[in-house]
Amino acid sequence: MKIAINLIPFSSVQGVEIYSQNIIKNFLEADDNDFFIFASEDLPSILDFSRTKTIKIELKKKYSKAIWQQFNIYYYLKKYDIDILFSPVPSAPVFYKNKIVVIHDCAYDRFREFDNFLSKIYFKMMYYSAKYYSKKIITVSNFSKKELINLYKINKEKILVTHGAVPELQETNEAFDLMTLEKFNICKPYFFCVGSNRPRKNIIGVMKAFRLFLEKTKLNYLLVITGKIDKRFLDLTGEIKKNGMKDSVILTDFVGSKEKVSLYKKSKALLFPSFYEGFGLPILEAQSLGVPVLTSNVSAMPEVAGKSALFVDPYDTEDIMRGMEKIVFDETLRKELIQKGYENLKRFSWKKSAKKLIGLLGQV
Repeated sequence: MKIAINLIPFSSVQGVEIYSQNIIKNFLEADDNDFFIFASEDLPSILDFSRTKTIKIELKKKYSKAIWQQFNIYYYLKKYDIDILFSPVPSAPVFYKNKIVVIHDCAYDRFREFDNFLSKIYFKMMYYSAKYYSKKIITVSNFSKKELINLYKINKEKILVTHGAVPELQETNEAFDLMTLEKFNICKPYFFCVGSNRPRKNIIGVMKAFRLFLEKTKLNYLLVITGKIDKRFLDLTGEIKKNGMKDSVILTDFVGSKEKVSLYKKSKALLFPSFYEGFGLPILEAQSLGVPVLTSNVSAMPEVAGKSALFVDPYDTEDIMRGMEKIVFDETLRKELIQKGYENLKRFSWKKSAKKLIGLLGQV
């Protein structure tokens, strides 16, 4: 069987790309079909697989990727005699029926995060295309499956859940860890926060809770926030100045995978009280490195963390602050969260998820 994998939309490294990297890698290792990858020239290196034939397309204009996936892709599907198209994101040719599409969540329906009206229409079209014209839809959590059923009235039998798992993380030594802290001028104990500055990530809420934590405890702590800074959504630098937190909040912007591991390892805890997540890979990343996790009691976070995290109400900054206090002052709780985190990881496996995907391809 000839399987095409649509990686045209990818140009950066965030949660969706990491999920795609790991699910495809394990899929390729466990299956002996012929694979063809369609990608643009700015494909991240983590999505470059040696076992496949990669066809890179030069797409420089803003809307070229969307146009290529809706029109030009048919030429390549025919040229390589493709049997089925696998798209790790909703973006795929609308009327092409031999496709399996991954929809990670319905965040764009729940939050106004589009930078223009056309993007909103395009994504809506992709979701309905998956509903009516795909063989199957894959999603990453039971929470997201319920969202798709409730918001798009998709038949539950059409949706398969394949959870994520711990991504491959690079090993670091103490010298590299300390060098990373020095690079970002981190010289105090700190909480670590991972995520873009999209509103649903609740970065502003974390900052407000951290300010309350400093005011109440009088401790000399830092809040380190890593992730791509995008002023289309929030001006975090402006928020830091406005709240008088210039000396207590560090924005690293996007960091390499190895540096991110060091920042996890040296932190007091991961703060991940998002309003909305389709899965939440940072929870598992932190737990694999022995870092306690504070996260939200809403959306997919309870499903991913099980009983291994400290849950808070993301809409209540005082509740987030109290969670920070517990992790700092209750050493017994801290050790318990670390141990339960290691146990929680056993529930998730890329190989199991890849096996589900292979079984699905056999069905269709």
